Amino acid sequence: MTIAQLICRAAEQYPEKTAVADRLGSYTFRQLYEAVRVIGADLAAAHPDGKPFPVGVLTDRSAETPVLLLAVAVSGGFYVPLNPELPAEKLLAQAQDAGLTQIFGAGEAADSLRAAGYAGAFLDPAGTVRLALERAAQEGEPRNEAEQNGAPCAGSLPALPEFADERPLYLIYTSGSTGKPKGVLKSRGSVMSFLAAYTARFDFCADDVIGNQTPFSFDASAKDLYLMLAVGATLQILPSELFAVPADLIDYLNERRVTVAQWVPTVLAIVSKLRVLELTKPQTLRMVLFVGETMPVKHLNRWRAALPNVRFVNLYGATELAGVCCAYEVTQTFADDETLPLGTALDNCRLYLVKDGAAVTEPGAAGELYLQSPALALEYYRDPERTASSFTQMDLGDGPARTFRTGDLARIDGTGALRFVSRADSQFKHLGYRIEAGEIETAATALPGVARCCCLYDEKKLRIVLFCELSGEAALSGREITEMLRAKLPYYMLPGRVNVTEALPLGANGKVDRQKLKAEL
Repeated sequence: MTIAQLICRAAEQYPEKTAVADRLGSYTFRQLYEAVRVIGADLAAAHPDGKPFPVGVLTDRSAETPVLLLAVAVSGGFYVPLNPELPAEKLLAQAQDAGLTQIFGAGEAADSLRAAGYAGAFLDPAGTVRLALERAAQEGEPRNEAEQNGAPCAGSLPALPEFADERPLYLIYTSGSTGKPKGVLKSRGSVMSFLAAYTARFDFCADDVIGNQTPFSFDASAKDLYLMLAVGATLQILPSELFAVPADLIDYLNERRVTVAQWVPTVLAIVSKLRVLELTKPQTLRMVLFVGETMPVKHLNRWRAALPNVRFVNLYGATELAGVCCAYEVTQTFADDETLPLGTALDNCRLYLVKDGAAVTEPGAAGELYLQSPALALEYYRDPERTASSFTQMDLGDGPARTFRTGDLARIDGTGALRFVSRADSQFKHLGYRIEAGEIETAATALPGVARCCCLYDEKKLRIVLFCELSGEAALSGREITEMLRAKLPYYMLPGRVNVTEALPLGANGKVDRQKLKAEL
């Protein structure tokens, strides 16, 4: 199965069913197919040499964005999602690094990008999709034709062009705050490998409505987009402003009958922190999957208490991998100061813990997590040196295979499940001890009145700094938080400074923005 075949199959099986919707409008699977077919053909015609080409997409939260991403995919190009909320200088750096000559985008972000020096063409997203549907309607009922490029669809629809698994599908830029943009290039085959393993692990179906939270400029959103195609589910793009008003967010989930949420933990914690679930609850939600950062168990426990019949799943992955590689379904109760297992590998992944160049197999022993999978990214774009250092051929006991070093430290518990220890680069040495910032964050988040926190190390003043956001009507001082931590942490792990803040800064993806906090050290 290929992406083109997924689009065709969904259009044939569910022609009048809503494929993607935002607050203002929607497209059926048949309309999605028609728009993708026409726009993709236009893009391909502009690049007759047949080589892969990049196309930028300023990813606003509209139903047109997924249509345009898929149109680029079937054209033979690879799409480059661009976050319109980034400063124009950062967007320009990404556009230049990717070699973009055309971008789907309009409005303030496009104007700012042009003012910053972008000289390529802009294509209006809404107008492009509207005109494509008008042209498709004028063509009449499509027929299979021998000269059609690609394998025919199973029914009456013309096939969409097919491309090799190793051909690039999309280029995603990570959200670093300084230095050269780091682009990760994913292939078509890597996405399809993940999709097959993911849908085999969980019972997603055509009756599902996926509530999209993650912006399309972030890698985690690809799960929403391609899951929609794979099972014929509806993708509901949730208005970003609702996440600041959780009660309205839940009302919207109920109005749109959302059944599946694949969100970052910080967003789930916002709802829990404000105790909204004590007043109103999602009525149709059946599965919540979270990924991208550590899920505070205190907040998960509140969600599970409010929604005892909902499945909760902890996912783990890396930007250098299509989708995720590991999953753990929460079926037991954990204490607030415990951490969740990462779980076990998906069928398309092999996971290894490595220390000093050798695989670690003893339960409880920590090592750096290495991944082997056909879902690994192709490369760091135009950066062969970094690619060679991170992706290497290794034999870790099951034969030589392309391997990625995650930079995450993990261990295997007594049940055989993988458990996250820390980022290798989030460890620091203080008073002669090697300390993991995540251990301090877990202890602090479990305290009554603390909603979220972030631990950093001040290299200049040689002290641990803890930033805490309080929950509800809590009124704690930094000194009081430190005193409560004395009962949970050894003396050498106690923060030298605790900053109590009204709200921790969040990035566009909903995660805590550690770079902004570092500037406050």
